[in-house]
Amino acid sequence: MIGALGRWTIAQSREFFAAYLLPYAALKGAWLERGRGARLLARSVAVQIFHTAVEPLVMFLTIGVTLGAFVTAAADGLMRPNGLAPHVPVVVAQATVGELIPIVIAVLLVGRSGTAITTELGYMRVNREVEALEAIGVNVDYFLVLPRLVGMIVAAVGLTILTGAAALVGGFLTAKALNQVSAGLRLGQVLGALTPGTLVLALLKAVIFGLTIGAISSFYGLSVGRHFAEIPRANAQGSTRGFFGCFLLNAVISVYALSEWR
Repeated sequence: MIGALGRWTIAQSREFFAAYLLPYAALKGAWLERGRGARLLARSVAVQIFHTAVEPLVMFLTIGVTLGAFVTAAADGLMRPNGLAPHVPVVVAQATVGELIPIVIAVLLVGRSGTAITTELGYMRVNREVEALEAIGVNVDYFLVLPRLVGMIVAAVGLTILTGAAALVGGFLTAKALNQVSAGLRLGQVLGALTPGTLVLALLKAVIFGLTIGAISSFYGLSVGRHFAEIPRANAQGSTRGFFGCFLLNAVISVYALSEWR
């Protein structure tokens, strides 16, 4: 049983690291192509950003406001009666922007945009479009993978900024309107508690999560074989690895950041 567990762990690790080789292959393809098809590449990146961040923006902002209102009300309601009122703005700002918003966005992107990338590339594999592109000399890593990686990273960073702002400002105003925070807590205190370190932490997570989701989704989409039945399996594997990778990286980054701040 121990041997089977070890073999399974090794196999999963190989797949995970193989997916992380895709960004290297995409960058290598960009170097080899030397800007060839730059207009087509830019259009593909713009389409990916639009479908990933612009179309569902209202949903992300709504989730941000809801999450911010909950964190603000919970922190104020639990900490103030225990004499921790001066620390409420710090907890709200750092917990919301540095921890909750990046991982919530990552989970939503895995379930929404990650599966879309896997499905799209999977259908291209089954319909032999990828083989046709390779046959005429098209660099697949450059023209198919790189736009999705760049688009996912840019979308994740943009959503983190906008959703974080909605969570702090909209969440506070919502909690205030519902009379869930005390009169002593002000919006300026919450915004003032947002340090550059917290912003850097949130943006770093956004970049890493976007890269992880784009790489894993593209890897499993391109791993589809000849049958349409393999696409749902690839989606399930890509989603599972995406969730696991983002949560694992989030824990590692947060623990390291906390140890440095101490």
